[in-house]
This record gives sequence, C-alpha cells and structure tokens, in this order.
Amino acid sequence: MPAARRKSYRRVAICVDRAQGYGTTILRGIARYVETYGPWSLFIDPRFNGELSQGWMREWAGDGVLAYVEDVRLADTLRHSEIPVVEVFGHRHDLGLPQVCTDNRAIGRLGAEHLIERKFRHFSFFGYRGLPWSELRLQGFAETLKNAGFECHVHLLPRHLGVLTQWNKVQQQMGDWLVKLPRPNGIMACSDRHAQRIIDACSRENISVPEEMAVVGAGNDEDLCRLTNPPLTSVIYDIERIGYEAAQLLDQIMRGNRAAAKPKCMLIPPLGIAMRRSTEVTAIDDRMIADAMRFIREHACDGITVEEILAEFNISKTHFYRRFQNALGRSPHEEILRVKLERARSLLTQTDLAIERIAELSGFEHSEYLYPVFKRVFGMTPRAFRTRKPPG
Repeated sequence: MPAARRKSYRRVAICVDRAQGYGTTILRGIARYVETYGPWSLFIDPRFNGELSQGWMREWAGDGVLAYVEDVRLADTLRHSEIPVVEVFGHRHDLGLPQVCTDNRAIGRLGAEHLIERKFRHFSFFGYRGLPWSELRLQGFAETLKNAGFECHVHLLPRHLGVLTQWNKVQQQMGDWLVKLPRPNGIMACSDRHAQRIIDACSRENISVPEEMAVVGAGNDEDLCRLTNPPLTSVIYDIERIGYEAAQLLDQIMRGNRAAAKPKCMLIPPLGIAMRRSTEVTAIDDRMIADAMRFIREHACDGITVEEILAEFNISKTHFYRRFQNALGRSPHEEILRVKLERARSLLTQTDLAIERIAELSGFEHSEYLYPVFKRVFGMTPRAFRTRKPPG
C-alpha cells in the first residue's frame, strides 16, 4: 500500500510582543484568518525584541513573516531574506515593507470631533517629538480643528523619560504648561500613557478633570484607562482587524500576488470612542461651578449634602442653584445623585461585591435607598442590572 501523501502547510513566523494588549489582539485577528483559510505551521515569538538575524532567516527557511518592525536595520534584514513580510505596527512608513496598521490621522480626527461635541472652544495636543505616528495623529487633530474654526496648542516631549527623577521633572514641566492653557480646554494625548500623565499633572496643579480640562487618549488600554482618576476616555483601535487583514495580505503574497507585495500601507480606521469620565462633561466657563463639580465628583460617595457644598464655596443657595443650572442644565442635588449612581453601576459591573456593600461605597446609607432610585433611572434593579446578559 503506498504511503499516504502528507499535506504541507505554509510556515509563518509571528513576531509580536504578546505581553502587550496590542500583540494579544493582533494574534486574535491572525487566528481568525488562519482558522478559516489555514492551517499554517506557526512559529510564534511572544516576546519579540525587534531583532532577527540573517542567519536565523536562512536556517528557518519559512514562507512568511508577520512582525512588529520599527528599526530600519531589521526592515533591511527582512527585505534581504526574500521571505514575504507584512509589518503590523505602523509606527513608521519608510521601511520598504507592506504594512497593515491603524489610521493615525483618523485617530486624531476622532479625538477632535469628540471634544468639539463637548462644546470646547480651546484645544491642545500632547505628543512625542519626532515620531511619525504621533505627528500623524497631531495632523488629524489639528486639521479637524482648523476646519471647524479652532486653533490647537501643541506640547511635545521626548519619547523616553528615563529614571524617576526625570519623570518628576517632566511632570513639573507638563504642569507648568497646563496652568498656562486657556480653560476650559479639550486635550488629546497621542496615547493612553500620555493621557494618564496629563491627568496626573492636572491633579498636581489642582486642575479639575474634566470640568476645566477634558482629556482623551488613544489605544483604549482598559486597565490603564480604569486606573486613571478620573477614568480615561480613549479612541478604540480596530486591532483584531489589523491582524486579520495582515494575515490575508501575507497569504496573497505567499501565493505569488506581486501587487500585494508592494511596500504600501493598508490603513485601518479606529472603531470609535470609549467614553469615560475624563470627557464626561460639557465645557464649563464658570470657574466656581467647575470647582464645585470637582468637589462633588470627589465627595459625592462620602455622603455630602448641598449645604456642605455651599459652606465650602461660601455662596448662597439661590445664587449657587442658578449658576449651576445655567452651566449644566441640572441641579446640584441631581448631579450628586448622578455621580453616586454611576459609581454604583461601575461597581456592579466590575466587582462581585454584595449590593449592600456597593450601596455603602456609593454613598447610600442603606441598600433600600439605592434600589428605588437605581430602578427609576436605569429601568431595572441593581440585581437585575448585574445579572443581565450583555447585548449581542
């Protein structure tokens, strides 16, 4: 009996940093393509450090590579190997390789549109000096503002901040810049990490976020966005689609499609905005009301009353209510309740705490007080909200 013919699979190296959320989601997109059109024989380097030797490429003798590439020398190595390569990072576009990456100008445009919708009239961009992807986001941001009749303040820093002492120095410089900006101000950072630094500097300078400065980042790193105080609004990349489209493009190149192998970049637009508290505001010109909003945000869940706010700002009830209503279209009491309910809703979603404990942490004396108010606002009880099935 003749031996069964063995099926050969394409050998593909995937070189991404899986320790980062971006890399994990890229792999998910690649997997979705391979599950449908594979299988491939895969070498996966989950902690890729940006280095591949010519010797390794010759000895491996594979059919294709999907990789992060930011170094020109690595790009030269990959081109000289004559193995098909698709780059999936997109931090620079002078590598001479086919690329699939996020549309950085579109990220900037989306950030600007979001802040314009919040009724801001002053805008700023915070980015890295000399990095193409950051510069493209600035271009998209500034062009959108210019088309809407607004100007943009720009602050750029070197990419690597180094040791803690340098970090403190940079944070101080950032604070000096922030206090000089007109307020209220809508700020976009080139990344979530930069946005977190801005919000930290605002806190050091006693600047209210989002009342005086609303901040939007890019990347939607959910852990970092939730750790930021207040939680960070961010542009959502379509990373899984980048992985899928990159795998599809590589497959075309490996099948001999010469047009697919040309060194051009396929741009994938962002999915949208994940809105959190750092931009959950309409721009407030009244400085006292902005300060009162910050006071409410910081103390609502401690059980503060309107009388305590009046004492804090030494203002009459009638005058305060009128200014608050004019600025926000709701009363101070309604704002206190809104902050408490948002805290309760967040804890119901993100923790397994007992509802009695959630009521306490949200500023309700007893869970019996939380239940009717929560149901009136959200249309269901806290328990039903926690156990509901997610949409779709």
